[in-house]
Order: sequence, then C-alpha cells, then structure tokens
Amino acid sequence: RMLKVGVLLTAVLSASATATDPRDFAADLNLPGFHFVPYPFDWQNDPNGPLYDPVHDKYHLFYQYQTPRLWGHAVSDDLVNWVQMPVALNNDEWYDKGGVFSGSGTVLDDEEKSVILTISSSDNTEIFVAIPKDRSDPYLTEWVLPDSNPIYTTNARDPTEIMKTSDGRYRIADGTSDGTEMWECDGCSTADDIISGGRWKKIGMYMPKLDGQGYWECPDTFPLVEDPNTWVSKFSMNGDRYYLGTYNETTGEFTPNDVEDRMYDSNSAFYASKTFLDTRDDPRRVLWGWLISGKPEGSEWTGLQSLPRVLSKSADGKSISMAPLPELASLRSADKVSTYTNLSPPGDGSAKELDFTGRMFDVEATLSSSPGAACGLRVLWDGADEFTDVTFPSGAVSVRVLVDSSVVEVFSDGSATTTIGRVTKKESVKLGVVGDEGCVFEALTAWEMSPYKFDASNVM
Repeated sequence: RMLKVGVLLTAVLSASATATDPRDFAADLNLPGFHFVPYPFDWQNDPNGPLYDPVHDKYHLFYQYQTPRLWGHAVSDDLVNWVQMPVALNNDEWYDKGGVFSGSGTVLDDEEKSVILTISSSDNTEIFVAIPKDRSDPYLTEWVLPDSNPIYTTNARDPTEIMKTSDGRYRIADGTSDGTEMWECDGCSTADDIISGGRWKKIGMYMPKLDGQGYWECPDTFPLVEDPNTWVSKFSMNGDRYYLGTYNETTGEFTPNDVEDRMYDSNSAFYASKTFLDTRDDPRRVLWGWLISGKPEGSEWTGLQSLPRVLSKSADGKSISMAPLPELASLRSADKVSTYTNLSPPGDGSAKELDFTGRMFDVEATLSSSPGAACGLRVLWDGADEFTDVTFPSGAVSVRVLVDSSVVEVFSDGSATTTIGRVTKKESVKLGVVGDEGCVFEALTAWEMSPYKFDASNVM
C-alpha cells in the first residue's frame, strides 16, 4: 500500500509530493525524512499509546495532535515505514472538551488480546479509556469511548499502560504534583471489568517526588527485559528523567537504587517519552520521545517524534543504555556510502571537510583519541557559516550519528543526545570532522538515508 521512495539523495530532494506521499523535501529543507511527522502537517507533541498488536502483526503509534489536542494515529509493519490513519480520538465528550491529553496503550493477555487506550483530560482530573470499534480491523481505524467513562477521577494526568500483577490484579500509574501514584482495579478480571467505572481505587504512591522537584508528567513504570527484578520509574520534568530500583508488588511501591535521577537524553528537548514492550520476536523495550522544536520558517509542521530507541540495562547495571532501532538501517543506501580511516580534525575549531554530502544520512565511527581531546562532526554545513556541530562525550569510543534535515540524534556508548538545527540553504549538505588536537577518528562510515515509505492516502 505504500509508495516506494527513491534511494539517492538527489532523487529524494528533487522529488515532489505524490498521490500517496505529500512530503516535498525540496520545498521544505527542514522536513525530516525518517523521523515521523504526521499529515496533514500541524502541531504534534507527546507520543501516546505505542503498542504492538500480535493479532494483526502491526505496530501503532498515537500522538498529541493539533489544538485542542486530539490523538493522531499511524500504523507500521516495521516501526520504520508508516501508514497515516485518520485521527483516532476527537474531543467529543464532556470530559475531553479541553483536549484529549496524553496516555498509553495496552494489549491485554486475554484470549482476544483486547486493546485499551488509557487517556487523561486536559484539566488533570478525569482518566478515561478507548477501545477499538472493530477488533478485526488490521489498522484499528475507529475507536470508541465506553459509556462507563471516566473510569476514575483524580488530581493527576498521563496514565501508564495497564499493568498486571503476578496474582492477576490490574493497575495503572499516573503523574501528579506529588510524584507517581498507583491505582488498582478492584476485583477486575476481564477487559469489561477494566473499562467499567467505579472499580478503580488509589492504593498509594508508586514513587513520591523528591524535595524541590516539580510536577511529574508522563510517568512510565516497567521492568527491564533482561533483568525483571530491576524496575524503572520515569517522569518528565525539565527533560525525561528516571530511576532504577525495585518494585514491591504487594504495596505497589518503588524504591530507587540512587537518590540522583538520570536522563534518557542529555537534551531536555527530548520529552514526554513513552515505551512499549515489543513482543514480535525476542522481547525488547522500545522508547519514543517528543522532540520539542519550534515551527521552522516556511514549514507547516511543528514538533516531531524521536527515532524509536531500544532500551537495555547498562554494563555496570547502574543506568539504561539506548540504541537506535536496528531496523532503521534498512533505509541506508547501498549505492552512496563512504568509508574513512585515521581522520584528524585541524584542532583549531575549524572542520576538515569530507567528500560525502547529504541532508539525510547515518554515520558510525570509532574514536581513538588522547585523554580529554574533544571530537565531533560538522553537519548540515554549507562550507561557510551555516552548520550544526555535534560534540561527543569525553572518552567516547563508539558513536552513531543520524542526521535528518533539522534534527540530529547522537548515540555514544549507550548514551543519547538530540540536537535540533535549522537549514536555510540547499547547499547545507557538507560533512566534516571537528575537534581538539589529539582527536582521531580511527574509522568512519557514512551512508545516505532514504526517507521512510509514507502512505497518507487515508487523509489526502
């Protein structure tokens, strides 16, 4: 159903909108090609309810869309290429008139693999749910709000996915001004029980906030795949922050290992993230995040989704490591790839230009530098004064840089940093290396990236 997109950058950048793909990368130099941007172009922010549907073998991504907020919806076979769906949730009821705010998606382990979206109201009061109108529809196109909504009221927002305890109890966590609270469905054993009103009871705090912290938005609570005894308490406050620790299933309480929180991404513009457990093959925890960005001049869109990232426990067990989704490599060009060895920047703040050009590309590099010597890349460069510099953490050995027009994501030995740039010149396609004296790129490979295949015919 999806349009094939040309491989070479020259073809991509000269391509205009088609009958099924409305993107025009020549007209909008800042429009990303492999970061998800919905159509019709408009405002988007938090990722909501990402999930894998094992019944139809498809991935779903919902997101905050337009103003007042609605839930946009896209479907994928591989988390790389996307089909744009119509809006999933409109503000049609008394409890969502101000906007359909953030939440999560759950696939239950019942026989039907029931799908339930958990959602919050704009006034941080009502928590409500949505279910597919037709579970047999592979794209889960239409959604309904049960008459039992809201399922509970509280001074909170951004409910998590529905968690099931080892003895069969169902729970939801949500974000408050005091931290992350926990609710439980009293005597619930079926999907119908879960979506019925009046059965949800607050059982306490999953984790109270620490002194001096603000409102905990967009909480996420889950065990690590490779170590189910280690749980995560994530919240959004000046960036996306998390603790590792232990979870007492009896009380519903989380105990952190450390008093200092850590960040998913060193840039606080990575925000309101949401994970889901991908069970298609070997289980993995996949993360989406909102990349906060203003509306580029001349563009019709504002905000974008990060690349999907795979989370794992770090080698020392003290933090989370993340890497870009492996399937993204399918967008690499087999025809335009350049490899370099033993590269050293001038060391005076200028860049050494390479003979690779592109506005959408993927770089993998191995560094072998003197202690304390900074290394980085100059991307989206016109050869003069328009460029974006990315600097790697001190001591970095293995780095991955994905450049996608106005957004750059850097992965370095398990850490992540996002940079939002701007492109005003079509000549801003040069690549160079920058850094201090003693910085050495032992090996560097750059691949041109194709945009993902995008079928927006449902809304065109």
